[in-house]
Amino acid sequence: MNAATMNATLTAITPQKAKLSGRLDRLTAKVLLQQGRRLIAESGSQWQVDLAEVNHSSSVGIALLLDWQRYSLDKKVTIEFLNVPQKMQDVIEFSGLKDIFKLN
Repeated sequence: MNAATMNATLTAITPQKAKLSGRLDRLTAKVLLQQGRRLIAESGSQWQVDLAEVNHSSSVGIALLLDWQRYSLDKKVTIEFLNVPQKMQDVIEFSGLKDIFKLN
């Protein structure tokens, strides 16, 4: 994979907060999935993810958030997604997933 295809990052700000940025698609999601699960497991009882710097998301980006949501439930961690881009919110709502996600 070249740099152009791997331009998404998940950065821990604190153990309870991270920042997701870049392009969420099938080329970036697999690595982000594992990074997010590790951060969730290390977070304690709550974890927030700021998506303000996400500049593109395919449906894989929604699947990524859904995986983290389910994983956090298994780990008994409260998860919150902050600054979710409007296009992602639209897909979440259209897909009937609005009640599953805690969006702010």
